[in-house]
This record gives sequence, C-alpha cells and structure tokens, in this order.
Amino acid sequence: MLTNKNLMPIGKFSKSCRLSIKALRHYDREGLLKPAVIDPQSSYRYYSHEQAPKAIMIAMLRSLDISIPQIRVIMESDKTQLQNILNGEQQRMEMELTRRRQALNSIQRIAQAGELNPYNITIRHEPDYTICQKSCQTTTENMIKDSTHLIYLLLEELEKAERTYEHPVMCINENPDKNEQISVHACVGMRKPYPQLKKSKITIITGGPTAWLQHRGSYQELGIAYHSLFAWTQERGHEQRAAMREIYLNDPADTPEEELITEVLLPIWVN
Repeated sequence: MLTNKNLMPIGKFSKSCRLSIKALRHYDREGLLKPAVIDPQSSYRYYSHEQAPKAIMIAMLRSLDISIPQIRVIMESDKTQLQNILNGEQQRMEMELTRRRQALNSIQRIAQAGELNPYNITIRHEPDYTICQKSCQTTTENMIKDSTHLIYLLLEELEKAERTYEHPVMCINENPDKNEQISVHACVGMRKPYPQLKKSKITIITGGPTAWLQHRGSYQELGIAYHSLFAWTQERGHEQRAAMREIYLNDPADTPEEELITEVLLPIWVN
C-alpha cells in the first residue's frame, strides 16, 4: 500500500476539496484532473496536496455553470485569454437569462389566459399595399435585432430622399430555409410619386384573407403568437398562402416594452 504522506486517497481528497468522488472520477475520464498515483494492485486513486487548489478552482468554475471543455481551456490560459473566455461566458449567460425571462413571460401570459392559445384570433381581409421594401437574411436568434435595424435603415433612406411613409410599418418574415436562414423584408406604405431609391424598392403586397391577432408586449414573446396562429389555422383546415407579417403600431424607440402593440398576420387560403 502507498504511504507517501503527500498523497491522499480519493475519499479524503474529495472531502478536503468539497468535490464528490463521482465528480473526481468524471474529471479523471475527461482528462481534466487525473490522480497523482493509481495503485497498480488495488486500483485505488491517490491525489497530492498540490492538486487541491486546481480541484477547488474546477469546483468553483462548475458551480458557475461553465462547461468542462471551457474549464480545460481556462486552466491552460494566460490572463488575457482568461478575460476573453470569461467575457464570452458572460455573454452566453446573459443570452440564456434573456431566453429564460422570455419563456417565463410567455408562461405567465398563457397562465393568465387559462388556455394554451392566449390570443383572440379572427380572419381579417387585408388590402393590397404599395410599399417601400428593404430586405436581409438573418437567423431566429438575430431576427428581432436585425429586422428592427432594417426598418430604421429604410426610414433613414426615405428621410434622406425627403419622403414620408404611410401605414403599415411592417416586416414580412419568410419561413426558414434548409440552412435555417430567414429572409426578412422591412416595409412601409408609400404614395405616389414614388421615390427613386438605390438600396430599397417599391413593390405591391397582395392582400386577401389573413388569420389575425394583436400582441401586446415584448417582440421577444412573439413566438407564441406565431404558434397560436399556426395551430388556429390548422385546426380550421386553412392553409398558409404567403409569409407571416408583423405590423407595428408603435415605435420601440419611444414606447415601453410592455406597451408595444404588434399585429401578427398569417395570409391563408380560406376553405
């Protein structure tokens, strides 16, 4: 049996570092913290006192919800690399908190309605719109940020052309493609004479029947509005005929998030 006083069996080491034996075995398999010695006869694991600070730091980082691959990099990083990694972890956690907060708000909305579809949905006949349009491609994660920026770019371009816009202020959001890219079209209503613009175009959006609802609150919660519209139309046997539309009735630049009003429309074929 090993008797080196500098070595501790796994049980004693786990207590001194406040790490479970299961965690220590896992970190060994991951190559993150290997025993100093493994007795070849008994296969008992022994750790040195010098390993204790590393073990405690690993425990601390795991308690902060940092992944083992990231911890492995952190333990080998210099000060600058450490700052960069932790800044990235901070951004990741902030995004996760935002998603959790959005989910909580959506759950509260559904709970208050007392049913899984918390909206009053009706069929509304939309007119044809002549609009000025600017487009981009984005992802689900960036759609709100990118579409908002796109609308402001469009308004800025019209302002430089000394032209005003009409109702609606709208985004048309295509379904994701096979690469999970989403085409977004920011639109504002226009009247003649139409301006000559370099980065935007004048086009006509065809009207017709749409499944319609009004959402009050953060744009981040519009996901449940989309699901509600799709479920409502499928339940009634209607089919989607064009991309989803969002019409914005107030400006997020000067409106509290909880007071934002968005009309969400799904163009449909009525059976």
